Amino acid sequence: MRQSPAGHRRTEGGAAVTDAYAHADTEADGAAAQAALAGATGMVMALVPCTAESARRLLGDAARAAGVTLRLMARTVIATRACPADVDPDCERALRAAIGHARSRQAPSPSAPGTLLPAPDVLRGHLNHLRALRRHTPAAPDDPALRAALDDAAYTLCVLMGQRNAHSALLAAEERVAAHRLPPHVAPGGPP
Repeated sequence: MRQSPAGHRRTEGGAAVTDAYAHADTEADGAAAQAALAGATGMVMALVPCTAESARRLLGDAARAAGVTLRLMARTVIATRACPADVDPDCERALRAAIGHARSRQAPSPSAPGTLLPAPDVLRGHLNHLRALRRHTPAAPDDPALRAALDDAAYTLCVLMGQRNAHSALLAAEERVAAHRLPPHVAPGGPP
């Protein structure tokens, strides 16, 4: 068996088992675990981008893949920024794989015929707001107001672009804004 941080042991099958010397959950320990989960959720929301619900699901998937508890995976996310030397390599590998999977899950789906998309200038303003929130979140991932604002911005972008996940909505929005910046296509031999 291999000892991982925070008093968890991994069995050969990958199941996480609490160490016999670990203390029972107390209210303070529970509050610390909730704070770590909230901070980890904020970090994942900024990295992917995604909503809070998707971030928690991603953390759960990464924890299952690494064979550790959700609490340990949340601590891993926080440790990757605070003290990378203390990060369990298996947890980090599972986390990177889950984030990579979330970022490449699907290309933006085409909009349904007759769907009204926002004007590129409106969309550019919303993208700038989302980017600003993503930049500020890693500095204070446990700030509930910042996480709520990021969650709202990601959800709004999904609605604006008619996409099911925030990453696809971001790709579609950036594509629309970029296409608006390009000069109109002129056919060869046509007017300049």
